[in-house]
Amino acid sequence: MACTSAVETVIGGHYDDQVRRLMELEKKYPEGGELTKLTSTVSQFRDDELEHRDIAIEKDAEKATGYPVLKAVIGGGCQAAIWLSERI
Repeated sequence: MACTSAVETVIGGHYDDQVRRLMELEKKYPEGGELTKLTSTVSQFRDDELEHRDIAIEKDAEKATGYPVLKAVIGGGCQAAIWLSERI
């Protein structure tokens, strides 16, 4: 659960960033129905990931031994993977 909480927090934030960017594009291109559908889909992905995080927290993820260290290491790994995937 500690791992799930750490991963889903980073992934949820990443999806949230994407939703914000898509919403900016929607303002620029209001006729883009496909863009609106994409924003909705990514929003649902984000909500699903954050729900997984919330479940992990409800199951005491934050009470795991060494949670702050695990969260930092796992979160850092996730952020590195996102950074790398955006550049390949």
